[in-house]
Amino acid sequence: MRRFGKSLFLFWWLSSQSASAQDFRGWPNFDSVPETVKNPKTAPKTSRAYPEATKKNARDQKEQITWLPWKDLRTYRYRTGRRYAGNGNWERYIVFQSRENVRFSEISYGSLKASDVLLSPSNPVGQIVLLSPSPSLWKWNASLTSPPKEPQHR
Repeated sequence: MRRFGKSLFLFWWLSSQSASAQDFRGWPNFDSVPETVKNPKTAPKTSRAYPEATKKNARDQKEQITWLPWKDLRTYRYRTGRRYAGNGNWERYIVFQSRENVRFSEISYGSLKASDVLLSPSNPVGQIVLLSPSPSLWKWNASLTSPPKEPQHR
């Protein structure tokens, strides 16, 4: 009877504590966990009352780049990636890597064009980012170039 009385008192005392009962170490918190938004198209619409907060949250919640695996070719390797930029646009990434003198020209993603990229042992990595509203394919031409000639002193 005595144990039952102590248990009843302890139960009553803990239940009467509204927020401080959850402050005990190891006490379960039954608050709902907020859902994370994976797809920006299905994201809930935010209130127009605080537009500056909406812009800040949009910048903070920028998606990670989804990278495809590296593709190795004889003189260089490359990989592509993408990230949703909002308003139906996607950031399209391509990274080239080579330890040789290679020139990438006529680089395009659909109708979008990028400038040429020159790689060398002193500059082995090049990255291009284009903003595109539609899915397409990367295209480019790669050619080996001779190392730069050192000026001759006479």
